[in-house]
Amino acid sequence: MHRYPFVLGSTSLTYPNLGLIENVRRRPSEFNLVELTLEYPRSLPLTDEKIEELNRIKEKEGLTYSIHLPLSIRLASTNPRLRETSVEVIADTYERAEKLDPVVYTLHVSPIYPPGGSPLTHLFEITQFADRLEKGKKSLLELAEHLDPGKIAVENLFTDLHRLQGFLDDHGYRRCLDIGHLTKSGNDPLLHFYENARSISNVHLHGVIDEKDHQQLGPEENNLDLVGLFEVIKSIGYSGPVILEQFKTNHLDESLETIERAWDEAIA
Repeated sequence: MHRYPFVLGSTSLTYPNLGLIENVRRRPSEFNLVELTLEYPRSLPLTDEKIEELNRIKEKEGLTYSIHLPLSIRLASTNPRLRETSVEVIADTYERAEKLDPVVYTLHVSPIYPPGGSPLTHLFEITQFADRLEKGKKSLLELAEHLDPGKIAVENLFTDLHRLQGFLDDHGYRRCLDIGHLTKSGNDPLLHFYENARSISNVHLHGVIDEKDHQQLGPEENNLDLVGLFEVIKSIGYSGPVILEQFKTNHLDESLETIERAWDEAIA
């Protein structure tokens, strides 16, 4: 996959019913970068034995790892126990995962649900939204005492994170641009990429079909201008990871074919 200026990768959930190490072993041969999704109970705790085996495979097969930090955290929770425990989980996981020498870590600060999605009053939703943003910032400040923010790419999930952008910049955090999440929420991922290029160190790429994300990139995927995306990537000189966040091998195969056609058109 060296024909692109960016680095294409797959996830350790290509075979969701198998464990972390078996997914790395069975990864599609086209990928030399694997994003390891670390989550309880299948891949955490990250024991010495797992680390040793992952590093053995990495050295033998010439792999590079990135890390998706645990999903079951609540860094923006207004419940102090949930928030504090989430900070501890991320700090502990990071310390262990550093032994794998990953190129980047992806982190969810969400869920920070935007106003307008519940039967509560709009003012109540707005204040909840503001409270969660502040708790997310507090967690990131605390985490900066345990990790290198420059290695951490905070991913847009339910929001596009523009309200956190200045804070992330000020404290040295990076961004993971999830193209599918922006597409699903009706935002313009190409504009977002272009405007925030200097802070983006990881990209998640997947299609949105029938309102479902994490789908293949193919002819029926008509919500994403993939050629335009590659034109933006070429224009800004992005050379980091582009992780195909799809969880079926046939979806990956179709996406690779679509990517090849779109890239050829983008550079023609």
